[in-house]
Amino acid sequence: MTFPSVMTRALSERVLSLMDTSRPEGPAFLAAAAGTELAKATGFGPLEKLCKPLIVPAALAIALRDGARGEGAGRPGVGGLGPLATMLLSVTGAAYTTGDVILMLGGGHASRSKARLVSGAAAFGVGHLALGGLMLRSGLRFKPLQSAVHGVVAGAAGAILLSEDRANAPLAAYGGLLAALSALATSVDRRSGPAASVLAVAGPVFLLSDGLILVRRKAEGGTALARALDVGVIDTYATAALLLLTGTAAAARTAGRPA
Repeated sequence: MTFPSVMTRALSERVLSLMDTSRPEGPAFLAAAAGTELAKATGFGPLEKLCKPLIVPAALAIALRDGARGEGAGRPGVGGLGPLATMLLSVTGAAYTTGDVILMLGGGHASRSKARLVSGAAAFGVGHLALGGLMLRSGLRFKPLQSAVHGVVAGAAGAILLSEDRANAPLAAYGGLLAALSALATSVDRRSGPAASVLAVAGPVFLLSDGLILVRRKAEGGTALARALDVGVIDTYATAALLLLTGTAAAARTAGRPA
């Protein structure tokens, strides 16, 4: 099978696994994401505060337990993962959730507070570094084409942010870090196993999600466009977080197999 075919199959299997009621973390992820979408669409803040902080923990639970069936089954550790891989995935999950809470309590995607945006970006940056470290440890390496494309994207985004305000430098740096993570994720190949192929989609979707946040900040609050953008941010973010965590966990399990 070609790599695109392997990736398509892995994505289909991931979607189907979320509906497996014998494993509560899948339905919990769907419920948390759907609840947050509904909250964004209706402007009902209490529902968002209840659901959004559960998206990443549910995705993390899926990533950690995937090895209990299939890839990694029977290996020691949590879901077939070693202690270091489990720790790095957990750090990523905690950092992403912290970033979610920071942004959510400060007006969400519409926040005009630069300090809060920088704080949220810093939390996500910690998660990106931990996840990127695990990708490298699992054998992923930057490929020239992916690195060049993401370098152009990061450079363009950084230039736009800095042209608006030099104080946007921390956000531009965060964009560069996310682009580097996406470049590494999209460099995945067959050596990391079929389940890890979803990383090729995960990185760009995370970039899209953060790009939508920047567009949302310029939209007038309460409008249909603003709410549609809010829902779009949640859709892409939840998808990216799930695929990044589960894909990286799968690569770590493949790397830990005996030669």
